[in-house]
Amino acid sequence: MVVSHTEPPPPVRSLPDLIARLGAQGAGLAEILDSLAEAVTIRNRDGIVHANRAALESMGFHTVEEMQARGAGSIFDDYIVLDERGHELTMADVPSVRQLAGEPGESLLMRTVHRETGEMKWDLLKSMPLRDDAGQPIAIVTIIEDVTLEKTAQLHERFLAQATETLMSSLDYQETLRNVAWLAVPELADWCVVDLVDELGARQQVVAAHPDPAKLALAEQLRRHEPDPPNPNQGVGRVIRTGVSELYPDISGEMIAAGARDAEHLRLLQEVGFRSVLLVPLPARGRTLGVLTLVMAESRRRFDESDRDFAEQIADRAAIAVDNARLATSRHEIAVTLQRSLLPDRVPAIPGWEVATMYRPASTLDEVEVGGDFYDFFSTPSGWLVLLGDVTGRGVEAAAMTSLVRHGARFLAKQERLPSAILARLDETLREQSGLSLCSALCVRLQGQAILMCSAGHPPPLLVRDDGRIREIGGSGPILGGWEDSTWEDREVSVAGDETLLMYTDGVTDTRGPSERFGTQRLRRLLAGCAGASPAELLSELQAALDEFQTEGHADDTGAVALRAAPVEAALPQPDAATTGVSDSVGLAE
Repeated sequence: MVVSHTEPPPPVRSLPDLIARLGAQGAGLAEILDSLAEAVTIRNRDGIVHANRAALESMGFHTVEEMQARGAGSIFDDYIVLDERGHELTMADVPSVRQLAGEPGESLLMRTVHRETGEMKWDLLKSMPLRDDAGQPIAIVTIIEDVTLEKTAQLHERFLAQATETLMSSLDYQETLRNVAWLAVPELADWCVVDLVDELGARQQVVAAHPDPAKLALAEQLRRHEPDPPNPNQGVGRVIRTGVSELYPDISGEMIAAGARDAEHLRLLQEVGFRSVLLVPLPARGRTLGVLTLVMAESRRRFDESDRDFAEQIADRAAIAVDNARLATSRHEIAVTLQRSLLPDRVPAIPGWEVATMYRPASTLDEVEVGGDFYDFFSTPSGWLVLLGDVTGRGVEAAAMTSLVRHGARFLAKQERLPSAILARLDETLREQSGLSLCSALCVRLQGQAILMCSAGHPPPLLVRDDGRIREIGGSGPILGGWEDSTWEDREVSVAGDETLLMYTDGVTDTRGPSERFGTQRLRRLLAGCAGASPAELLSELQAALDEFQTEGHADDTGAVALRAAPVEAALPQPDAATTGVSDSVGLAE
C-alpha cells in the first residue's frame, strides 16, 4: 500500500497570510471587521469607505453604500453632539478628520443625542492611520466603543454623592428647596420644578430651575394657570395622591392640547417645547411632601425607565433634606419666638437716661439655641430698676427659669426698694426649686446721675469715660440659688455726664475666636476706642467686633445694656425728698 504525504501548510504569521489562507472560501477583511462587537469605520479624504456591521447598526443603515449616499456631514447633523464638558462638537473635532488634516487625533469621548428618537449615547472614539509604503496616511481606522452604561453609572454615582453633600449642607429651608431644583439641571433634565404641598394638598411653594432666565420667566407665567390645589386625578395632583411616580417618554401635541386650560395656556405650554416628562413624589415620614417634575425639551433627550429609577433615588434624598430643613426651620422659629418672649418688647424711655441694649442668641451655623441671658427694666415707686442676668442651662428649662427670675423680680420690685433685697428674695425662690437652679444677676436702680447696684456672681460693670479711661465697678456677692445664708450688699456709684455704664453677661468675654476667647482686655481696648460714643453706638461697635471675632457660630448667648446720664438740661425736674417721702438717693419716678 502506497501512502502519500502532503506538506503541512505554512504557518499564519500575519493578516495577509490569514486572508490568503482563507481564500475565496473564507472571510475577507470586511467579514473580519463585521465579527467585531465594536463599531469600526475606515475613512479617507473622500469620506467613509467602509463601516462594519456594528457601525451600520448604530447609525441606522443597512449597507455602506446607503451610508455613503447620505454623507458623513449629513449624518452628523442628525445628532446633538457634545463633549464630556457639554461643549458642542463638529465634524472637524472627530479624531479621524483631525488626523487626515495632519493634526493630532487623540481619543475623544462624546455624548450624542439623536434629534428624532431622543436616544442618548456615550461613545469613545479611538483612531489610527493606515499608511502607504511612503509612510503617508491613506485612510484612518476608527474604533467607536459604546461606553454608555459605564459612563452613565459613573455620572450617577458622582451625582448622588454631590447631591447628598449639597442637600445636607444646609438646614435653611429656602436654600434646600433651591438646591433640590438646581441639582437636576442640566444633568438630569432641561427643566426641574419642585412643588411642595401642605397637609391638605394645597401648593405651599414652587421652585423652578432652568439655565436660561427667559425660561424661568415663562415658568412664572405658566404657574398662574395651574390649579391650586392640584387636580388629584392628573399630573402633579395624582402623584401627590398616589405617591407613585409617572413617566411620559414622549409628549405629543395632542397631550399638550388636552392639558391646556385655555388658548394662552396652550401657547405657553407649546413654547416650553416638551419632549419628555417625569413626575416623581417626594416621600418623607409617611406622606408625600411634594413632587419633583423633570422635563426634557431643547436637549431633545427622552426619559426611560432607568431615568425613572435614578430620579426616584434623588427624590428620596431630596425629600429627607427638605423635611429636615422644614423641621429645623420650625425649631428655629420656635426658638426665636421663645427667646423674644424672654426679653422686653422694647427699650423703655427712662427719664434722665439714654439706654441701649444688645442681645446675641447662642447659635450653631444653622440653628438658634434658647439660652439663659436676659435683661429687663422695671418702673417702681422708688425709680427705675435694670436687671441683667444669666441662668444656667439651655432650651426650655433655661427659658422657664429666665421667666421665673424676670417676673419674680418684677413682682418683688413693687415690694422691695433695695436691689440687694430683690436678689435675696430671688435666691430663696431658686433654692426652692426641685433641681439646682443657678443664676448670676446684676440689679441696678437708677437715681439721678448715680446708680445703686448689687451683683450676684455677675461680671462687674464698666464705666467708660469720654477720655478713654475705663473704671471697673467691683464688689459681688454669691450667685443666686447656690447656698443658704448668702448675703448681698448694695453699692452706690456716681455716673458723671461724660461716662457710659456698660453692663454685660459673660457671653461677651467668652466669645470664641480662632484660638482664644474675646476676653476682658480686648473688651477694654474696644471700649476705649469708642469713648464718647452714645450707648447705641457703643453697643453697635461691640456687636460688630464680636461678630468679626467669633468662629463657627456663637457658643453662648450674650446680653448687654449701656446707659448714659442725660445732660442736666435735658432731664426732667428732680423731685425732692420731701415730695417723694424717700431719701435723696432715690432716682426719678416714672
